[in-house]
Amino acid sequence: MSYRPTITQGIYPEDAGWTSENQTNILLISAPLLSEILSFTTDPFDYAWLYDEELDAYIFCFRLQNQQEYAILFQKEHAGRLLIEQVAYEEFSIVLTDQPFEMIKEETPHVTLSKISLKRQTIAGW
Repeated sequence: MSYRPTITQGIYPEDAGWTSENQTNILLISAPLLSEILSFTTDPFDYAWLYDEELDAYIFCFRLQNQQEYAILFQKEHAGRLLIEQVAYEEFSIVLTDQPFEMIKEETPHVTLSKISLKRQTIAGW
């Protein structure tokens, strides 16, 4: 069964950047508006990438075990720049936190979404 997002709203990351751990590329995202999901079990989860031509943005939609859906917007001139980097062409993980990067410590609550890949849309051109 293929996941078809029904979500109508998304959020923009406060901050985002690439890192790696144990040879896995990680897209670290600070999104305070997603703090509610930090207590959820994320395995298994479903995801889909959409592209919105009007916003010129890829939208990462995901649904957790509790059937709640969320969306993160990656506009080309903002967080979308991260999707142009070489690491985004390979499989990666997304780690979500509600904390600013300078506040992150080992024990900071976070959610990891593993084995993500982005199938690029030709209409996007990026």
